[in-house]
Amino acid sequence: MHFPALKLIKKSAFNPKMKKQIQLVSVILIGFASSIFGQQLSSIGLLGDSEDFDSSLPFTTTISTAFGHDSNVGSRPLFVEDSSSFVQGRLSGAYSAVRGKTHVGLNAGFATKYYFERADTTFNSGDGSLNIYHKVTPRLTLANKSYLSYSIEPDLAIGVAVPRRLSHYWYGHNNASLTYALNRRTTSITSIGLSGIAYEDEVNSAFNDKMKYEISQEMRYVLNVVSDLVGEYRYIGADYDLADYDYGAHYLLAGLNHSFNLMLRGTLMAGGNKRSFDNGTEDDWKPYLETSLRYNVTEKTQVSWINRYGYEDGELASNLASSRSGFNSAVNLSYSFNDRLRSNFGLSYRNYNFERPERIDLNEVMQSVNLGLNYRLYSNIDLNARYSYISMDSGDLFRDYVRHRISAGMSIKF
Repeated sequence: MHFPALKLIKKSAFNPKMKKQIQLVSVILIGFASSIFGQQLSSIGLLGDSEDFDSSLPFTTTISTAFGHDSNVGSRPLFVEDSSSFVQGRLSGAYSAVRGKTHVGLNAGFATKYYFERADTTFNSGDGSLNIYHKVTPRLTLANKSYLSYSIEPDLAIGVAVPRRLSHYWYGHNNASLTYALNRRTTSITSIGLSGIAYEDEVNSAFNDKMKYEISQEMRYVLNVVSDLVGEYRYIGADYDLADYDYGAHYLLAGLNHSFNLMLRGTLMAGGNKRSFDNGTEDDWKPYLETSLRYNVTEKTQVSWINRYGYEDGELASNLASSRSGFNSAVNLSYSFNDRLRSNFGLSYRNYNFERPERIDLNEVMQSVNLGLNYRLYSNIDLNARYSYISMDSGDLFRDYVRHRISAGMSIKF
């Protein structure tokens, strides 16, 4: 896929190491601005944590700090692990309100982490999001979601960065959607999305920097009071900065949203996807599957289970691969012991297969576990403890790693 407008940006006079970051940030900021001014908003709407100590406050500030230990800071192979204790702090803000038919939420945060036993001691990160929901008429709704982050840690929840610590990178996405009720049973949802990632390190940048563009058309039909039928077409285009892996992909999906009862709801989307690369390589049609299950077991216990199978993006050039397919599964459990003490548990499994024409195919299995406890000391003060485990197993001594992190901290909300 080729996108002339972006190619013109790349030919600008910016410093080569900075122009990709500037391009990415500019595109997301344009999404921010167009979301606000395009809908002539005069207020900031409802978004954020439903457990805020006082949800009526339009603006909240949170200061948090933690002390902990990391067994493998750089996600290095087992024989060169580098462990270190650390201290970290974060300042974040959220502004929200609701007026009429418009809901908007703005969140931003900055964090810094200091390692005691490493030569490169300090790492900074930041993120921001803007979500907008506007009901134009009873049948027409506009929405826009924007997100921008600067980090060094891979975000496994989003799944866009290489799943190991490499160098600082910028990541952003903007998704705009239009929902229109054709009649009482049929709804049309049209979405346009843009996302991108840009690493600061030149080597990792050459292999992984890219922009992605997505257009989707979804139709929903209310079958009965508990079930919706869904059909969707997606087109995704990827434009790599240097690596010769630009492609276009088509998705044809059909599925069902079903409420088994008031507490249990599930979604199934199945179909096929096909990719064609600009370098002449073409993937065959491959099965694609998305499932989700959400269960409110009791007022204190909630469980969610999400799965996905199909073609995956990333690390093709660095692994000399022509294609990558994978299965992703994640389970999350939250439990409240009482009004003050809450816990959460997360388990994920990722199995990727890299097809490499000139080498033996590479299979990679990643597993992660996350545990957390949160104790509300006062209405706006929380004490917390966290543990996380992640492992990579591919049979490659220089690629595999294990990482443990444990921390304890406190957060104060104003």
